[in-house]
Formats: sequence, structure tokens, C-alpha cells
Amino acid sequence: MTSGKRLLIVSCITFVIPIMLIVFMRDSLFKGVVATYEEAALNRYEYAEKWVSYEVIACLGCYAEETETTDFIETKHDYYYLIWMADGSIMPLSVSKKADREYLDALTEATWDYCDDKTKMIEMAPRTFVGMVTSQPTEARKYYDEALAYMETTEEEGWTIRYELLDCTGSRAKNIILVGIVTLVPVLALAYSIFRIRKENYQKKHEEDYYLPK
Repeated sequence: MTSGKRLLIVSCITFVIPIMLIVFMRDSLFKGVVATYEEAALNRYEYAEKWVSYEVIACLGCYAEETETTDFIETKHDYYYLIWMADGSIMPLSVSKKADREYLDALTEATWDYCDDKTKMIEMAPRTFVGMVTSQPTEARKYYDEALAYMETTEEEGWTIRYELLDCTGSRAKNIILVGIVTLVPVLALAYSIFRIRKENYQKKHEEDYYLPK
């Protein structure tokens, strides 16, 4: 078997990877918001990898940051916020976009102005965030508990604390790009293997023609 044919077989097999990825991520790729945070938090596993929403009306501040780097290049920077819910509960929410951070930072200031009786209401319009319900990373969960304890906002003090994270760092566009990149690899490999096979066939025919009697 020639190297071109071996490469063709391998490239065909690698098409399984993007197919499996599309099947696994089908809800986040093809479906919109399917529930609210409150509904999804009750059964996180049922709503795994599905988009849910929550209208944020108050924020108590950023309690953690998470940075990922590859070869000293920052590839991810997430920010975790304490959200004061409409029913009086506290929930964690993470974002990465600059616009989301700026909104939540401004909302934090407006929320504390209300808490300190500087204003009669939170003077910022609510905003709906869309993400996926998941568990907090270990370090973020530790800082979550520490921030709540520091503000005396704990279950012992009568607060309802939610621990399911609304992760708003992803987007449908990011998922589509990811699937596109993963799909591109076997497509390029397939194209190259076809080129190799045609080249090998041409060389073989050329060699046969060379040895034919003139």
C-alpha cells in the first residue's frame, strides 16, 4: 500500500472526531436558550451543554479571576461575580468579555450605593446573560465561600446561597469556530492524500512508460 493510500485511510478515520464533537455539542450549536438559570440549577445534568439565561439586576462584586496561558501567551481570562438575585439568593456568574466586565463592575457600584442608602434604587437597567450551568472550579469555589463569609452573606445568616455557576464565557460563535477548526484538519488531510495518490499514480505511469521498448 502506498503512503498516499495510507494517508487517505487515516484522514477518513479522523472525520469521526468532528462528527462526534458535533453530536456532543449539538445543543449549543443548533439550539437557543432552553431554560432560565433557576430551572437549570435544579437539574444541572439535564441541562448540561445547553444555553440558559438569567436577568441580572444586582451584583455584589468580582470574587475571583482565572487566567490560562500557553507558552507565556494568555489564552483565557475569566472573571467571577457574586450576583444578588431577584429572590434574594446569591449565585455565581463568570464572564470574559470586556463589555460584560464593565457592565458588572458598574452594576456592583450601583448595587452598593443602594445598599449604603445612597440611592433609593439600583440605578442601572437589568441585563440578561446567557451561558451554561456548570460547577465552579475548585479555586473559584474557595474564593466564593471566602467572599460570602467576608460579607457575612452566608446560609447561617439566613441567606440562600446557590453554588451552580452560570458560565457566560462561551458563545455559539466560539463553538462553531472550534468545530470548524477540528473539521478543517481531516479535510486538508483528505485533500493532501488525494494529491499524493494522483502524484504516485503519475510517477508510476511515467516509470512504466520509460521502460517500454521504443
